Amino acid sequence: SIENAPGLEELLPPVGGPLFKYSGDDKESTAELALSAELKSMVKGRKTARELISWIEEHVIPTCGPKVAIEVVVQTLLDIGAKSFTHLITVLERYGQVIARLAADQDQQILLIEEISAFWKNSAQMTSITIDRMMGYRLLSNLAIVTWVFSPANIQQFHTSDRPWE
Repeated sequence: SIENAPGLEELLPPVGGPLFKYSGDDKESTAELALSAELKSMVKGRKTARELISWIEEHVIPTCGPKVAIEVVVQTLLDIGAKSFTHLITVLERYGQVIARLAADQDQQILLIEEISAFWKNSAQMTSITIDRMMGYRLLSNLAIVTWVFSPANIQQFHTSDRPWE
């Protein structure tokens, strides 16, 4: 009956939007939040990929390390590209070199995929679209994708749940 409808809301899947780590909603100011804001302003100021790479290598990696650099850059670029498929493609075309520089080997590419998955946690479709586009731009290797999908951390997510996967 209609009286029971509010109790059924918990059975609905989560809303399919992005989960941006550095949105500032938690009111906590961190170094990563500041780096993300600075990166976002650089992208909006139309800085080149080369300028972003220089900034990351001079400011982000020495202070935070390569793992945090991947997290901040990928989360921020995905947030900028989250408005539409066209925005995502534009960000990947314009700043793919930045991602390629940060995720040069398989372990770093797996970190990259983990950040994509975390950002699009509530949208399996956007996760697969983003991974597919990055594979198309040769930012991700097939081996990194397969290694990530079959990693022990993803057994529950892909192999024993009813979560849709292509």
